[in-house]
Amino acid sequence: MSVMLGTVFFALVQNSIDNGFRSGMLISLGVIVSDILLISLSLLFSSALLPTGGTVEYIVRIAGSVFLIAYGISNLMKKKTIVYPESGPGQVLYSMSTGFFLNLLNPGNFIGWTAVSTQLTQVAGYEIYQSIIFYAGALSAIFLTETLIAYGATQLKQFITVKLLRNIDITVGILFICFSIFLIWPVITGF
Repeated sequence: MSVMLGTVFFALVQNSIDNGFRSGMLISLGVIVSDILLISLSLLFSSALLPTGGTVEYIVRIAGSVFLIAYGISNLMKKKTIVYPESGPGQVLYSMSTGFFLNLLNPGNFIGWTAVSTQLTQVAGYEIYQSIIFYAGALSAIFLTETLIAYGATQLKQFITVKLLRNIDITVGILFICFSIFLIWPVITGF
């Protein structure tokens, strides 16, 4: 899940390049906190929320689309300079909330975790302790992979120019707007 080329991946790479490894780690922590929330919800409500096309999916798609459009437009309008600031208290909250909301507002994540929860509890017959071990392993693997992605992105700094950063911002902005259209399209077409 952590190497899929989705919004979290691009935000992780971009923020790691812009603000350093610590920023990437904070985004990864936000993703993990979001995943823990999604896993908890999927375990508690997997049978009630499993069907797609309901009100919950509709609301999540709209909220996610609005968030991605705003994030995409923000990227397109950025003015770039090569400055690698240290993460301060405001940066910590920004980075963690970016990872948290990008992950939370992607309905695919909730549907994916619900499918895993249903498989574990209803098909494989896992007890709660077995599920906890499984999820701890999955979340550890996701965090490790995202940490490696953030580290790799910071190693690219020596090759970074203002023009390259601007091109990354434009690319990420366009990708986020495309993701938002993909996310909202089923709502527009009536599922």
